[in-house]
Amino acid sequence: MTGTSTSPRVAGTTRRRRTRRVRGFRAIGAAVVALALPLVSAGPSSAGTGGSVIDLGTLPGGSSSGAYDVNNSAVVVGYSASASGRNHAVRWNSLGVPTDLGTLPGDEASVAFTINDAGTVTVGASLIPGGPTHPVEWDAAGQITALTTPAGSILSRAYAVNNQGTVIGFWSGPDRLYHALRWTSASTPVALPQLPGDTASSAGWINNRGVIVGYSKTAAGVARAVRWNPDGTVSRLADLPGSDSSEASAVSDTGIIVGLATTGARSHAVRWDHAGGITELPPLPGDTGAGAYGVNERGIVIGFLSASDGTRSAVAWSPSGQVTRLPTATAGPAEAYGVNDRGAVAGSSTAADGSAHATLWLA
Repeated sequence: MTGTSTSPRVAGTTRRRRTRRVRGFRAIGAAVVALALPLVSAGPSSAGTGGSVIDLGTLPGGSSSGAYDVNNSAVVVGYSASASGRNHAVRWNSLGVPTDLGTLPGDEASVAFTINDAGTVTVGASLIPGGPTHPVEWDAAGQITALTTPAGSILSRAYAVNNQGTVIGFWSGPDRLYHALRWTSASTPVALPQLPGDTASSAGWINNRGVIVGYSKTAAGVARAVRWNPDGTVSRLADLPGSDSSEASAVSDTGIIVGLATTGARSHAVRWDHAGGITELPPLPGDTGAGAYGVNERGIVIGFLSASDGTRSAVAWSPSGQVTRLPTATAGPAEAYGVNDRGAVAGSSTAADGSAHATLWLA
């Protein structure tokens, strides 16, 4: 791709056409939303998995939506524009029926980034556009709780939660420097250290062993991919030769880490193995950039490829590194943000009118 790109969870920018895994952090009728997934399938996937690509639709009256995660029960979370025009966090059940998760009292918008496999905790952010942003979690019944942040926080998001209920994300004060956080309970934020001499950081994912990945950033604004061990110690991940910066987007329970590295205006999808060695995941012929956002226990990696004009497509890499472009639910670009252990992929497809559509690719 041209230009740098960061993971929706790590970057912290919520795009309205895609809020992105909120990148970029669309227009289906309410009647379609209520249908079971097989009835709204867009047809067989060209990924060779025998699956289908599905447009998940929007909340009633909404015009756009995006999906960031899918758990092993095929429950999807993300966002949808509501009838008011504001984006609200949404949970789609395994039949594709959406539930508006709402906001904190007094807030107007929200987004959900991750759901654990039991469906007991969903995490994200609640905000007033242009005002403070609060990290939140929802329980299985949809009850929302604000997570405690350090004094002075004006911007904070909860990006990921594991099956033990540990949550990670970041906070920042008026200086807008991000600082990685871990919550072991809603009222207990723990600061994660930056690399020595660095001034900012963000955590993007946590696995079920308590390993966290993200980035640490220098005073000059250069991001370096890092891993935090369960005891909180931080280490820098290997650089892609010739790269200027990097960030880690996700880590599997088996210890495979994925993310992206940049060289000038170009991004590269990368994978770190158990020993810390880094490998570039190849683009398809004609594509000029790539990024990896998720990895499952089978070693399947998902993310995007970017053409020379910046148009993105959702892709999956096999454990051996073979890349496959995923079909879109619309006529436009797409990105993949999350993958479950069965190979189902959550993401976003863009329609001709520029609206985003929450998309689920079934294995």
